[in-house]
Amino acid sequence: MAARQHTEEEFAAQRKRQQEFEEAAFKIQTLVENVRHDPMKLRKITLHGVGKTREGFLHRILEPAFQARSLHEVIGLSRQAVRRMERFGIFEDIKIQLDSPRDNWLQDRKDLVDLGIWVKESSRIQIRTGTEAGNAEASLYGALTVKNVFGGAETLSTSMAFGTRTSSAFQFALATPLLADPDKNLSINLYSQTRNNTQWSSYEEDLKGGALKYSTLSPFGYHELAYEGHWREVCRPSEKASLTIREQCGHSLKSALTHMWVHDMRDEPLLPTTGHFLRVTQEYAGLGGDVNHIRQEVEAQVARSNNTGYILSATVKSGYLHSLNGKPSKISDRFFLGGPMSVRGFKSNGLGPREGEDSLGGDAYMSAGVSLMTPFPGLAGRESFKAHFFANAGTLVSVQPGQSATKTIDDLTKAPSVSVGTGIVYRHPQVRIELNFALPLMAAKTDALSRGWQLGLGISFL
Repeated sequence: MAARQHTEEEFAAQRKRQQEFEEAAFKIQTLVENVRHDPMKLRKITLHGVGKTREGFLHRILEPAFQARSLHEVIGLSRQAVRRMERFGIFEDIKIQLDSPRDNWLQDRKDLVDLGIWVKESSRIQIRTGTEAGNAEASLYGALTVKNVFGGAETLSTSMAFGTRTSSAFQFALATPLLADPDKNLSINLYSQTRNNTQWSSYEEDLKGGALKYSTLSPFGYHELAYEGHWREVCRPSEKASLTIREQCGHSLKSALTHMWVHDMRDEPLLPTTGHFLRVTQEYAGLGGDVNHIRQEVEAQVARSNNTGYILSATVKSGYLHSLNGKPSKISDRFFLGGPMSVRGFKSNGLGPREGEDSLGGDAYMSAGVSLMTPFPGLAGRESFKAHFFANAGTLVSVQPGQSATKTIDDLTKAPSVSVGTGIVYRHPQVRIELNFALPLMAAKTDALSRGWQLGLGISFL
């Protein structure tokens, strides 16, 4: 009985404290609402805990807060500045506090306020090693990243990777935000790669080069403008390599300007349930070297779902490579099509022109896919698993120098390769995994079919 009385007294005391807290919070909110539009300016900002970050860099971030002319604006602009600081990824924790001026001669100034910011800077050096699986490739990697190198949120990174398709890859990159804006970045990249293409064609490729990239966000999406220059060598043909592959062997130097625009309104990229996606990539090569072409590629996707777990998505992709020097295109620049992440029911890069066992790639392609995801029987309560029904179609063709657009369009549309199938999809936090049974319905003579089960691991699927 005494224990019960003690519990009721504790409950009553807790309820009283809660009521007092709510009353105090209401009074503070009422007070703020009454003065939120009163004239007020930010007098100074004091930073605590900053050791590695440049003062000038932080000044650019915080400067807009001094434009406030009321308490409401002071609070709003201060929060915006803090959010910008957080987006650079160089601070682990940020706290702010508004206070009246401490100077005795300003005690009577009710229109001035000081802002204090307490930060904890993140560790500069990060070392990562591990394995990755995605886009039909598995790799072992190691990476070293140094953040805030010069005190302005710069990032210096170097990495190496060894994989099933990219035999070896080494990269060095330095990136910096422009004008202390996290949405505007400039980077320089140096890289060296060896690509093993023997799974679909009898050659390997060495690539060494660099790129200067500028990226920004706009109300219309993500933009990336880049200059790339690299030396390439198609090399080490196998004993069974076709004559065309042997003719392609040798060195080439490519100097190109590229622009990529991405407009992504999907709820997530791996297994979207709603929204749309559009990516347009354009490339002009011919600023030097022996490669001269215009290359364009477009990808669009739309997804819709209902509250019972059904998801319907449709994807369309297309690309065109136009030679400007009257010579056939280089195999390193061509498009390849087919595989568990592309047109299912065909071998990886198995569609289009072929000579013997070698896929030769193409200069123009079109592909489309429709997928229906449904709750998987027995796993309806687990959103990561879905049953999958799909239909895919695609065409990849070569374009001869001087060929008319009418003939190219006719070649792309007259006889597409088509497949249908069903399977299961698992959405891992880092990658999408599909196991499908695919059945080709229509195929060209040169297509390499893969009737039966296909396993796909990656991020972007048709």
